[in-house]
Amino acid sequence: MPVRFENFDYSFKLGGKPVFKPSDFGRKIGYDIKAQVEEAYQFDPFVFHFLPGGHVAALHAHRQRKFFARIDIERFFYGIGRSRVMHALRAIGLARSEHYAKWSTVKNPYGDPSYALPYGFVQSPILASLALMTSPVGNYLRGLPDDILKSVYMDDIALSGNDLDALTVAFNGLVAVLADSGFQINGDKTRPPAAAMDVFNCDLSFGEAVVREDRKIEFYEIDRSGASASAFERYCAAVENGNVAAEPA
Repeated sequence: MPVRFENFDYSFKLGGKPVFKPSDFGRKIGYDIKAQVEEAYQFDPFVFHFLPGGHVAALHAHRQRKFFARIDIERFFYGIGRSRVMHALRAIGLARSEHYAKWSTVKNPYGDPSYALPYGFVQSPILASLALMTSPVGNYLRGLPDDILKSVYMDDIALSGNDLDALTVAFNGLVAVLADSGFQINGDKTRPPAAAMDVFNCDLSFGEAVVREDRKIEFYEIDRSGASASAFERYCAAVENGNVAAEPA
């Protein structure tokens, strides 16, 4: 018996971004897709959003370098269309890739591509990451020299190194391969190589990572419970933990 195709119940705006609430059956398929990808594909160790510590671990990895750069991918989920999802699933050997790609995408509120991964679906983060890492961008990052440290955290790709010229070459190459692969770059959030940069609402420089002051002000502008304030303070301490002016790696 044919299954009626309804992969979401409704959509709403959250922080200015469209979010889609999956239907019960759509959520069930989403968990199935996520589990199959996790079984079939091993993400690289520099994809930090799938690792313990997440972006804090990425910050701590980068802070032992002298120079930093980052590229932010514009509308990461909504920039990944149905056909790209299908090809990524095929690339790792999943059967019924077209079926799963259809159930994982919605009519794009931004227009192009026509159908894209939405915020709100359980499988969107892993499928967006899979599409990125099975593209030429993933190959480029894997091929960077050992003296260039890289991290991927969802739509943020950060690079660091102790040689400014080498980092600039790596950064320019990454910009080019992203464009060639059809990923749009958010120029406002992208940072060319420099001795310091902001990333993950933190300031990063050699030997030091701290939560930005404007982020702290924003947090405390709203009345918070004691538990919430304590959790934020623990987070800030975790970011700063290990800050030292050590010799570069």
